[in-house]
Amino acid sequence: MVFGKRAEEVGEAIGHAQAVLDVLKLSKADLSSAIRLVANAREALARKEYDTAQALAGRAETLASSLEERYRSAQKALNALLAISKKAREVGFQSSDLDGAVAEARRVAREGTVENGVSIPNYLQARTLLESAGKRGTDLLKRAEGVANEIFTAELALDALKDANGHSDHEEFERLVLAGGRALLEGAKKAMANGDLEAAETGARRAAEGAKKTLAAYQDAIGALKDVEKSIAELRAAAVQTAGAERLLEQGQIFLQRAKIAEAKAALERAAQEAQRISIDYRRATKEVAEAETSVAALARAGFVSEDAQRFVQDAKRALGEGRYDIAAELSADARRALGKRQEVRERLARLIDETKQKVEELRAIGTDYANDVEEMVLRAEREFENGDFVNSSEDLKIASLLMGPRRPDPRKGHPA
Repeated sequence: MVFGKRAEEVGEAIGHAQAVLDVLKLSKADLSSAIRLVANAREALARKEYDTAQALAGRAETLASSLEERYRSAQKALNALLAISKKAREVGFQSSDLDGAVAEARRVAREGTVENGVSIPNYLQARTLLESAGKRGTDLLKRAEGVANEIFTAELALDALKDANGHSDHEEFERLVLAGGRALLEGAKKAMANGDLEAAETGARRAAEGAKKTLAAYQDAIGALKDVEKSIAELRAAAVQTAGAERLLEQGQIFLQRAKIAEAKAALERAAQEAQRISIDYRRATKEVAEAETSVAALARAGFVSEDAQRFVQDAKRALGEGRYDIAAELSADARRALGKRQEVRERLARLIDETKQKVEELRAIGTDYANDVEEMVLRAEREFENGDFVNSSEDLKIASLLMGPRRPDPRKGHPA
């Protein structure tokens, strides 16, 4: 009875171990070592080696549970690493390191290990390998996502540059402006796919920076084009000569049409500067000519005329109409100098008339018999002065001085040049 009950107890232990195995077989864990232990337990039971059979059944049940838990932990680490690899591939990054870690973990698990004299799958070491690769993969994925953003930014920059083109031949724009950036971008994508994040990042940044720099230059060129077109239109409306600015504008437009952005920008900016210079010169020359003309007219109304100043003003007006603004300004300055000289002569002659009249009074006071003759010449010189005839006025004062004698002041000092 005792031995019969013992066999029954061991049989129940083996049955329980088998039931555990039947449940755990639903997982994908390799339980073959535990299955062999159960088979060994049945053989021991048949030999009536009850203690051995019961121990084998217990070991089989414990090992099966342990293997299934180890498998689940390794599978969790594997799934995490595979998810990282999938995300990396989605952003265009292919890592041989991550793929190699998966292959190595599977090899280690299949190769197995010996534990308590039993060969089992090495899920523990496989999990360690996978978790370590997962940490590296997390860092790689973070960097790969950053590089992917760099590539995306470069694509946006190139698209923005392409969309901005409204003045250049599209084929030339593609060939001369966009092709270099696109080549850099394709190189970055290939480097990314090959796992070379450093090269991919460098290529993407160069493509983005180049596109942004070219876009800024293109926008500057278009801005200069609009400015110079507006300036030239305003100058033309004022009948201002703009030949120099127009030549530079035409050059810039040709460069722009041919998608030579740097050359177009330089030519158009020079055209804008030239138009601004012309505008400044025109306003300055116009103002100076008008001021000179006003001054000549004012002095004419005052009773004396400078033929030299009038001639300079007429020449200045003609130069202004011909677009020779520097010459117009110089002639206006000549007119002002002529007026200043004329005014100086007038003032000097007026002083000389006053001084001579005072000397006539002195001659009359001492009873000089030729005082009347001198006075007549002085009065005549005064009338000629008031009529603006400075030359004859000066000549008559000279005669008056000669009548007064050699000690009198020389009126030639007041003769207009």
